[in-house]
Amino acid sequence: GWASAIAGEAIGTFAAIAIGYGWTAVGPALISIAADDARRARLYRDSIVVRLLLAAIVLPLLAVVCWLVASPGSELLTVLMGVQGALIALTFTWYCAGVGDPRTIIVYDAVPRVVATAVAAGAILLTGIVELYPVAGIIVTLGGTFLFSARLLRANPGSWPPAREIPGLLRVGLPVAVNDAALSAYSSVPAPLVNVTALPSAAAGYASADKMFKLGSVLPFTLASAFQSWVGEGDGIDRRRRLRVALTTHAGFGVLGALVLATLGPWVSLIMFGESAAAGVDLLVAMGVVFAFLSLRTSMTRHVLFPANKAPTVMRATLVATAIGVPTMIALAIAIGPLGAALGYALTEALATVLLWRPCAIVMRELTPPPAPNEQDRTA
Repeated sequence: GWASAIAGEAIGTFAAIAIGYGWTAVGPALISIAADDARRARLYRDSIVVRLLLAAIVLPLLAVVCWLVASPGSELLTVLMGVQGALIALTFTWYCAGVGDPRTIIVYDAVPRVVATAVAAGAILLTGIVELYPVAGIIVTLGGTFLFSARLLRANPGSWPPAREIPGLLRVGLPVAVNDAALSAYSSVPAPLVNVTALPSAAAGYASADKMFKLGSVLPFTLASAFQSWVGEGDGIDRRRRLRVALTTHAGFGVLGALVLATLGPWVSLIMFGESAAAGVDLLVAMGVVFAFLSLRTSMTRHVLFPANKAPTVMRATLVATAIGVPTMIALAIAIGPLGAALGYALTEALATVLLWRPCAIVMRELTPPPAPNEQDRTA
């Protein structure tokens, strides 16, 4: 049952990428630079229509796939775990990140989720019905999103996108959706690749390093959300200054995270996973490099490029990095083992970041107005 539940959760994660259609990535940037509350509400209405339409298509397929992969007797649990993971795509938290409103996330999502999880845990202990856990998560996601959406849209009445505009909304969101899918694809390759190509003892060490990296990988996105509203408030030179602060902070945070993984990671890994599954220093250094580039790229895309309508540029960079990086991961994993997979992962993340450097610099340069004519004369 536990293995089936984990499989359902993984399938739900991929389904959430399809349903979310890039709104969790590009949405905060669009909200932060929107002209007024009416425009922000219209963007939110657009997102609701797109995501509900895709959910109506994806969720039945998800249920079938989860049912087929489940072990006998665990079909319902597997489907519910998949649905719980997929419905996260309907959340409103990206909107709150765009307007810099963490309090609403706490009230409508974080606190209810903690309470629901505790109640579900108690109910499971009393009844033995483990399906109560995903049901609690589904109720919190749908309930919190409904209450928030009703409050927001009641305060900002406006029109919904007509049917003729929906193809255009899907076309505009496609580059971000493809980018998210490619990111998920290449980040999901190393762990199963190591399981196939390495001895169980070596694979266990990589799994520990990967787990520690993933525990910390949410932090750059949290940091980006904290900066999102602030960097979108300024214009011209002031906005450029704010973007530099955000980029520098993310770069420094990435380096700090890499150092923590390399220096404290082996000790923490030994305590968490035991001597037989502890991650080696070499693996943690490689995963630290991945973290450093991930942190910087998160700010480059969410703070600079997405607000400048450069989603196609981001998508192309990610696809090129994936096309080069995944074969490299496979080749290095076969040649030198788990460290090769980690180095291939680091190369992929580095390429995805470096390929965005020039587009990012161009956008930053365009934020600075040209000098006044008399100033140009003095320069001449």
